[in-house]
Amino acid sequence: MPKDEALEIALFRFQVIAPMFTLDGERGSLKTAIRRRAAETHIHPQKGPTRYAYATIEEWYYAYRTDGLDGLQPRPRKDRGQSRKIDDLVAEEIEKLVDGHPELDGPGLLKELRTQVEEAKLPSISTLYRFLRARGLDQRQAPARRDHRAYAFDLAGDCWQSDVMYGPSLATREGRRRRVYLIAVMDDATRLVPHAQFYFEQHLRSLKHCLKQALMKRGVPHRFYVDNGKIFRSRMILQVGARLGIHILHSKPYRPQGRAKIERWFRRVRIAFLKRLDLDRIEDIDSLNRLFLAWVEGEYHQTKHRGLEGETPLDCWVRLSEGIRPLPADVDLDALFLEVTRRRVAKDGTLKLRSRRFEAGPMFIGQRVSVHFDPFDLRRIQITGADDQPHPAFPVDLHGNCFIRRQEPEPKKSKSSNPPPLKSLESLAQEMDPEHEDTMRESDDKDENNQDDEEESHDE
Repeated sequence: MPKDEALEIALFRFQVIAPMFTLDGERGSLKTAIRRRAAETHIHPQKGPTRYAYATIEEWYYAYRTDGLDGLQPRPRKDRGQSRKIDDLVAEEIEKLVDGHPELDGPGLLKELRTQVEEAKLPSISTLYRFLRARGLDQRQAPARRDHRAYAFDLAGDCWQSDVMYGPSLATREGRRRRVYLIAVMDDATRLVPHAQFYFEQHLRSLKHCLKQALMKRGVPHRFYVDNGKIFRSRMILQVGARLGIHILHSKPYRPQGRAKIERWFRRVRIAFLKRLDLDRIEDIDSLNRLFLAWVEGEYHQTKHRGLEGETPLDCWVRLSEGIRPLPADVDLDALFLEVTRRRVAKDGTLKLRSRRFEAGPMFIGQRVSVHFDPFDLRRIQITGADDQPHPAFPVDLHGNCFIRRQEPEPKKSKSSNPPPLKSLESLAQEMDPEHEDTMRESDDKDENNQDDEEESHDE
């Protein structure tokens, strides 16, 4: 029994016998007082209204006189930790199995015991579990206590946390109800919420919009701490982090303790915001977000936070804002959140992306180009070729192409004003001319005669 419960019972027993210590010493007064207390009903802290026998109250009285308050505490059984149905031999076999095979559960232990001890000595499953608890063997499968420590970053923007909360069901214009999801981004050091919004979809498109709003309103963080959800492990998030210099951190699976701040904030949203909503009167999700953003900016950011030693999140953000990185002026957020891939333009001037064909144009035929696109809006994409200039491209309109006149390619013009003459064909024609062959033969004969004359003169 826990010490606090044992002390509570001891104090209760003392209240039962307390009147006996104020007797005037007359003969028989102690017995009379015990009988009187035995006839009364006493409120036990655990059992409720209870009566006690004369011998029980008398035992408490003398135990208190001998050992004081400790004598009134419940005494543990002398055979505690010992089973009357499990003898020493069976107990030894159980301990060996538990020590050698901690992965075995209760039924598994019984099956192994059946091969080692007699059937008559086998305990029941409940007796086995009581034995394991008494010997402290039932915690063998319990995981070791992990070192979870509270932490906080020094400056605003050092680390942002983000997570998704399941919200209520909201009536839609189609007459049915759909669940909404709250995606939130929180600054670790100041508890300020750069942006949070309800969406109908727990989708990468929703996270993209939320993060984009947070970056525009509160600058660029140094770290972005999220869980292992599919949307947080997308290539788009890694790409944005790499281009803005944000270290993307993921918590270890099944360890949400590191993101306790945003989980605690979600609890506050449920209590302080959702409980005050009349969902039947909210027309659409835009109305819900209007109320929610007003609550965040007008109440939460303006209310003193116990975790900030009584300071409001907004005041703390202003005080610790020296480390905030502004969004670079040359960064186009719309382009930053686009995905990039490589495609080869076909002979008809089109390329294929996400099972759709786009009109790239004849100038890119045969080239490999970079395609910048929003996976959630394929009405338009951008193509970058060798000139590194973005060119818009739209889905192919097969019917419209029936009436467009094809452009003939312009022949390439020489850049030089005085190009060198072409002589290869003239040279070939001369070689193939018969007169040219006779002339060449006579020339060869002359060369031979001249050579013979030179050899004779040399001999002389």
